[in-house]
Amino acid sequence: MSIQKKITILFLSSLVTMSLIGYWVEKTSLQKAEIIQQNSYRTSAKELFSSLINRQIRQLENKISELGLSRVDDTNIVKNAQIIFEQPHTFGALKILKHSDKYYLYMKYLNFELLLYDDAQEENINERYVTNALVFLDVILMLVIYLVILKILSPLRYISQKMKQFSKGDLSVRAVVSTKDEIGDVSYNFNEMASKLQEALHVREELLRDVGHELRTPIAKGKFALEGIFDSKEKEILKGVLNELDNLTSEILQMQLLNKEDLFEYTRFKAQTLIAEALSKLYIENEEEIQVEIEDFEIYGDLHYLTTALKNLIDNALKYSTSKPVVIEAKEKAISVISSGERLENEFKYYTQAFTQKNRVQNGFGLGLNIVSKIVIKHGFKLEYHHKDEKNIFTIIFVV
Repeated sequence: MSIQKKITILFLSSLVTMSLIGYWVEKTSLQKAEIIQQNSYRTSAKELFSSLINRQIRQLENKISELGLSRVDDTNIVKNAQIIFEQPHTFGALKILKHSDKYYLYMKYLNFELLLYDDAQEENINERYVTNALVFLDVILMLVIYLVILKILSPLRYISQKMKQFSKGDLSVRAVVSTKDEIGDVSYNFNEMASKLQEALHVREELLRDVGHELRTPIAKGKFALEGIFDSKEKEILKGVLNELDNLTSEILQMQLLNKEDLFEYTRFKAQTLIAEALSKLYIENEEEIQVEIEDFEIYGDLHYLTTALKNLIDNALKYSTSKPVVIEAKEKAISVISSGERLENEFKYYTQAFTQKNRVQNGFGLGLNIVSKIVIKHGFKLEYHHKDEKNIFTIIFVV
């Protein structure tokens, strides 16, 4: 889960909590105010009714003033208000009304009606308004903090995107962040690291390329010089060493090329074409050592590099199979190279790493399988290994 999602969840949780607290405080305050006001009005009504019954108008007015009440001349309140308490009398009625969150005392005796309002309510109402305003301001502050945090995090998303581009091979990408804070430091450090790594990789590429080209010259001279030596055991040994060194140099240079992006030239071709191209690059003295079984299908990829991958698999199978023929089987969007032999001692992943073979003479799985794995993975295909019925089965699955 991203940091932004976590912060959003925390913000929404805090917002809901604050809203529930505000709602609970408001509801509790209203309930308490209603109870207090009911008790106050009922007490006041007892004192006022005696003056009202005796028609002591002046005494009634004084009593109203003493109780902190005031007359209200608005018949609409009586018509539209909610009755929260009602007590009938012989010649009249007592009602406590609620209208617009305010409480009124309504008294009636014969034809005389009296609607009173407790001015002390205003203080409670103001307190509620202040409390609600503070809760609202707190919510606004939380929203502002949330937006500020998102703005602070936005450069991190930008830096993350640049890092992804860099990890995919675009070594020239840089994250330009102008803020003078910790995030700016992260951006600066990433750019410094990217520049140094790009320079180091460039130096390594140049070194490998130069070493590869320089090695080929003495190797070629050595091979040419061997032609002038009479056939002997030593000549064959030297010739094998030079050929092996030549192959190793070629494979190292090929490995280096595979690290580049946009290396492949994609075209569509048949599985039969790929197998034919791979076999054409091998020196096979006896064609009976190869058995081909094809149910043709179409492949979309780089023919040159996939040919190299398949050639390496076939070459390994020919060299290290305990019996012939080696079977090349194409069907269901996959090409398998099947050869006789014991199961690999280690997991297959071990042999797809460079220079990891335990016994090169027996296994021979080193740079060859490493190159095969890189080509297949960069295409988005799969390379699998199985051992069944004393057969080693290496399969390239051409499914993205």
